[in-house]
Amino acid sequence: MRYFALELDDRAFSIARDGCVLTSAPSAVFDGSAGDLAGTNAWRQLRARPRAISTRHLGAVLTQRAVSTRSEVLLETELKARLAEQPIAEGERIWIVAPARADAVGLTALLGIARRMGLPVDGFVDSAAVTTAALGSEQNAIVLELGLHHAAATAVDCEGAQARRRRTVLTERGGLIELYQVWLDLVSTTMVKRTRFDPLHDAVTEQQVFEAIPALALQATHTGHATASVTKGTERIEAALTRDQFSQAAEPIYRAIVGLLHQLRPAGTPVAIVIPQLAAQLPGLREQLEQFVGCELVSVSDGFAAAATSLLDLPEPQADDAAVRLLRRLPLAAPANGVTRESLGQRRFGGPAPSHVLWDGRAHSLNADSLVVGRGPSDSPRYITLPDGLAGVSRRHCTFVHDGNELVLLDHSTFGTFVNGERVQERVRIYAGDRVRLGEPGVELTLIAVGDVAAAATQQP
Repeated sequence: MRYFALELDDRAFSIARDGCVLTSAPSAVFDGSAGDLAGTNAWRQLRARPRAISTRHLGAVLTQRAVSTRSEVLLETELKARLAEQPIAEGERIWIVAPARADAVGLTALLGIARRMGLPVDGFVDSAAVTTAALGSEQNAIVLELGLHHAAATAVDCEGAQARRRRTVLTERGGLIELYQVWLDLVSTTMVKRTRFDPLHDAVTEQQVFEAIPALALQATHTGHATASVTKGTERIEAALTRDQFSQAAEPIYRAIVGLLHQLRPAGTPVAIVIPQLAAQLPGLREQLEQFVGCELVSVSDGFAAAATSLLDLPEPQADDAAVRLLRRLPLAAPANGVTRESLGQRRFGGPAPSHVLWDGRAHSLNADSLVVGRGPSDSPRYITLPDGLAGVSRRHCTFVHDGNELVLLDHSTFGTFVNGERVQERVRIYAGDRVRLGEPGVELTLIAVGDVAAAATQQP
């Protein structure tokens, strides 16, 4: 059986067949209000004619948040336009790759649209699960989804030679359009300071800058600088920008993205962090990801999940089976080509173990004896007693113990212990400079290395 795969990523709406991506483009379409053909791609006119273009209809249908008939009609017309360019072959069946934020009600609405169009849809495949399965690794993964107006991360467990979606978190920050907007503002501010010309006050020049943003960001990542330029009549206006300027402007968005990954990664646990190639090339984001010590960074091309789905051995529908499947557990496949892998946080390995923990202005020694932290009263000098009434702090919350030359934190709590924002799963190795938070919102401890430990660290090659 041949499969035709549709990947409903609004940043990179993709179609694939036989393991090849046929087309991939943002879900930005004309809405028909200004005489343009509704449903046709309008990405290259997004800033010049924003009132005639929709970028939220796909997300509205998939999440069913105040969905309107207009959104459903626009998605149907977009599907028709895309399938007119890449028609389904005779005998092909369709499997749809569902993004992280799609809910059951949204997929039901989408299925209704597909059936009105007469499309032979056999089922849905979870995007994160099929992406992880196609990597062919038994390492657990966190798959980042970068949409037009959101970012999401999904934890996928790999056990028993299968990839199984576990949990998804998302934020309305971190979308590509918001990211491009902060860089548009950066270019505008820089041009105004240097030339007194504001490209955002003219729709034509604003569109020029918007279209140039991907290339400018990529150049800044690779060379450290880029020059933005626009043409107004016969005049050419330019402004030089540095990589650091791009990175600093995007800092709040990067924080939101990294925060999603921290929510899903158990502290100190090595996982594969899977991101789109576009995200891997954003100036400054790669450095932010270095904090995920011991993890592998895997970047995949747009349409990767659709291509992988088109090669799956999927169940065929039965004649009396009216149900449509949603597959969130898939067998691991042979490792796919076209992915980039690299290690993160190598500089942290071999770092010094802490010698003291700071709390309430006092430094408590982390010597050979274990040190317990909690609200419970204790006469032991190896116990840090925290005040009653602290939200999320247990009576015996955690313990610092030595394991050879290294220090390990053991979590005993109900509401969790977090190291650098990541929740500890039973135990984790810790280093000087780590921040330990007890409970939610809880209290924070700081780990430091002083004396002989710090001196030994400075002597390491």
